[in-house]
Amino acid sequence: MSRIPCNVNKDLLPLYVDDVCSEESKAIVEEHLAGCEECQDYFDVLQEGIAEEKMKEKREEFLSEEKMNREAVSVIKSIKKEISKSGTKRTAVAVAALLLVLFMLEGLSGSYMGGWLGEISVFDVRLKTEDVRVTEMYLLENGYLYVSVEPDKKCSMYYTCNVMETFAEEDGFTGEYEGYFWLENTPLDWDSIPIRKLSCIFPLSRRVKEDAYGNIKEREDSVIYLMGKGGEKIPIWEKGQEVKKAPPEIEDRARKEIEEKDAEMEEKMRKGEAEVIDVINNVYTIAELESQERH
Repeated sequence: MSRIPCNVNKDLLPLYVDDVCSEESKAIVEEHLAGCEECQDYFDVLQEGIAEEKMKEKREEFLSEEKMNREAVSVIKSIKKEISKSGTKRTAVAVAALLLVLFMLEGLSGSYMGGWLGEISVFDVRLKTEDVRVTEMYLLENGYLYVSVEPDKKCSMYYTCNVMETFAEEDGFTGEYEGYFWLENTPLDWDSIPIRKLSCIFPLSRRVKEDAYGNIKEREDSVIYLMGKGGEKIPIWEKGQEVKKAPPEIEDRARKEIEEKDAEMEEKMRKGEAEVIDVINNVYTIAELESQERH
C-alpha cells in the first residue's frame, strides 16, 4: 500500500479521531502515522483539542446541573418537613412521593447513594474525615505525591480525581487546580471486602496542549484534599509544603503501579475505551483489602 500525501492524511485525521471513517481509511491513516512524525504531532494535537472541548462541555453541564440539583434537594427537604409534621396517612403519602422523586432522579442522573444526593445525610455514604487517618506521605523521585490512608470504619469503595479546576459560586472557574479523594461505605453491597489501606499517587502537574496550535499549559495542583461526609474537606498537602523523600521500597512499589496502570491506560486509549481527559485526571491507587479471616 503506497503512503498517501500528508495533506490528504490531515484531511482524514479528524474523521479518524471521531472514529467515523471506514476500516480501509483507518488502515491508510495508521500506516501513514507510523512513518510520519509531523502527522503524528498533528494527530496528538487533535486528540488534546477534543479532550479540551469535552472539559469545557463538562464545565457547562456542571453549571447547569448545579441549579437543577439545588432545586431537587429543596423539593426533597420540603417533603421531609411535611413528613415530620403530618399524621400517619399524610406521612405515607409523603414517603411514597419522596421515593418516587428519588427513583426519578436516579433514572435521570444515575447518582443515587452518592453524588449531589449526598447533600442529604442519609444518602451520603462517604466516611467522615475524622474516621480516616493519613499514615504515610512521601515525595517520589518523579515529583509525584504518595499518600496512604487507613480507615477506622468499614469501607469498600473510594473515589479519586486530580488536576481539577476549582469552582467558586460567584466567580465560576478560577484557573486554580486541585486533587482530592474520599472513602465510601457501601451498605447494600453485602459481599464487599473492606479496605484496610489505600495508597494514592498524585501526579502534581500535567502538561496539556490547549489548542490546535500545540500551545502547552502546565496544570499544577495547589492542594490535595481528603474529603468526607457532609462535604468535609481537609487539606493534606499544599503547594510549597515540604514532604519527605520516599524510601526505596515505596519508590519500587509506586514505580511498579505506575508502569502497570500506564500500560493499561495506553491499551484502553488504543481501543477507544479511554480518552486524554482520563489520563489528565488520573490518580494511581493501591488498595489493600482485609483478609477473609477478619470478617
